[in-house]
Amino acid sequence: MIKLICFVKRHPDLSVDEFHTRWRDVHGPLIADTPAATSRLVRYEQNPRLARDYDRPDSPAYDGVAIQWYRSPRDFFDMIADPGYAKVTADEQSLLDFDELLWMLTEEEEVMIPGPDQRHGTEAKLHCLVKRRPSMDVDDFHRHWREVHGPLNRDTPTIARHFVRYEQNHRLARDYARDDTDFDGVAVEWFPSVREFFAMIAEPDYPEKIAPDEPEFMDVDGLRFILTESERVVLPAI
Repeated sequence: MIKLICFVKRHPDLSVDEFHTRWRDVHGPLIADTPAATSRLVRYEQNPRLARDYDRPDSPAYDGVAIQWYRSPRDFFDMIADPGYAKVTADEQSLLDFDELLWMLTEEEEVMIPGPDQRHGTEAKLHCLVKRRPSMDVDDFHRHWREVHGPLNRDTPTIARHFVRYEQNHRLARDYARDDTDFDGVAVEWFPSVREFFAMIAEPDYPEKIAPDEPEFMDVDGLRFILTESERVVLPAI
């Protein structure tokens, strides 16, 4: 199983509200009704950005995160090449700003803090694009993120107690052949509320234990994140 994770930005002609309404009520159902997509997609979810997150002074341009699961990279590339998928692509032309999209193919998620299978009470998610330290080897970055940083969050009780779920999505080795993005993965974290996220980073153990490890393997200044609502599952329909 592999995933496509795409940080999406609305078309310049759309307001924030217009984009979110159309993404939810038109584009999602269009994909769900397109056999070229449904025959290959295992799961598709939309993560719309929280309204309050647009007010951050360091706010990136994205409006949400689309996540799609496939059995293999071939299924993804076959889907977008299928003539039957053309109507989806056509709709995207007036929905998205293609010059600002940022996407990558990742391995199946690695779960650090599993949480419950049903997370309907979750009110906030953090999606963070992570990038390795410039002098660090790709394999060394993934090893440190997986074997040191993830367990550090999981095994620090004052930090772990704030999470509903925490997962890492490591970029596929073959996806590094693309040269249009230099990010190495996406961290996804679920919280009961936005307040709980900020409470986590306000814990004394965060600057004492978690933050000092970040520059050991990450380009901290190059991180980008948005806070979103809980995932909206398009496929499979629930």
